Amino acid sequence: MLMALCVILTGFVPGVFAGEQELKLASWGSPKHYGSIELTKWIADVNTASAGKVKIVDYPGGQLYGPSEMHMALAKGTVDMGVVLQPAMMAVVPMLQGVYLPFAFDNLDHAAKAYTGESLAIIEKAMEKKKIKHVWTIFGDGVHLYSAKKSIETLDDLKGLRILSSSPVITRIFADLGAAPDSSIPNTELYMALKRGVSDAVANSIVGGFFGKSYEVAPYVTKMDMSFATMMICMNLDKWNKLPKEVQDVMRDLGEKASESTLASGKAWETKFTDEMVKVGGIVTRIPPEERAKIKKVSQSLWDEWAQKNGPDAQRLLELNAN
Repeated sequence: MLMALCVILTGFVPGVFAGEQELKLASWGSPKHYGSIELTKWIADVNTASAGKVKIVDYPGGQLYGPSEMHMALAKGTVDMGVVLQPAMMAVVPMLQGVYLPFAFDNLDHAAKAYTGESLAIIEKAMEKKKIKHVWTIFGDGVHLYSAKKSIETLDDLKGLRILSSSPVITRIFADLGAAPDSSIPNTELYMALKRGVSDAVANSIVGGFFGKSYEVAPYVTKMDMSFATMMICMNLDKWNKLPKEVQDVMRDLGEKASESTLASGKAWETKFTDEMVKVGGIVTRIPPEERAKIKKVSQSLWDEWAQKNGPDAQRLLELNAN
């Protein structure tokens, strides 16, 4: 009774600070993934450090938006914050291709450097033109090739190989290498396409391939680090600009620590699930360095074409990250 009277007279609600701004964050994906675990911790840490100013409330599991429409929701401001799948946003922000150039990055640490310094400033500027503010990044393990035929030891092994691919750029590269890439099959049908022999191979990460059981229908897994997709924690730019600077600093500082944690987890999970895949019948090898170098050389012309098409900032990204 006393508490009810307090609410009526003062407007105070237990657990809510006067003037505290609620920020809705839309997320998706498995709550057991290390990226989701790190995101949950980051939200709790930001809420503790910024109590009385902001409170982030997560709407997980794609309740509000999924990866295909998240960036547009953020740009329009229909959600305050969200988890953006980097490759899904490249059509809207082509500059992001500069941190996703196929075969340009030799390992995850190399790819992570693209999200620092001048390189990060360039992609953030491009994102802000679309009203999207990058806050921090979740790093994932590299993309490799799962084949139903055999391990890839030389470029000749790619000749005529029917490779399922959802990336136009990787499709172009495989075509230039003499493979037969196919981008017409939806992601939901990749497993059955391999099982039925419609296709020979598919590009996937170790973690994604393990949980998606790609190894069951394409057991020859050749590690070649084609690219490194990320998930980016972003905010609508107008709403970001209205936040107190001390809250912005808290979000960025804690985000940097969270990002570093996902980098370590990405490498650890790839090692862990490589071992698990071998236990259940996967045949995991790594393409010889000299053969990957040949693929990298073929890819260079595509990188140059992209940079010339997208102007000085793209050319600078290429210079910073691929050379």
